[in-house]
Amino acid sequence: MLNLFAMQYLIPHQLSVVQQESMLVIDLHVARLSWHRAQVIGEKMRNLIDVCSVDVEQTDALKTPQTHVALARG
Repeated sequence: MLNLFAMQYLIPHQLSVVQQESMLVIDLHVARLSWHRAQVIGEKMRNLIDVCSVDVEQTDALKTPQTHVALARG
């Protein structure tokens, strides 16, 4: 998952992972990420086999995208 950011030289400045039953919920924040780039990375995440859902939102006045990812646990 983080490789999608690393390949574009992006480092999340905040990352949390919580297990909810058989799912891992990943919440990450990336500063200075354009809305378009966030959408492209989100679509790549959706194409991963164990990803159930991806939500991309802007979280502050600076329009910084935030990504919520739910992964199925195998």
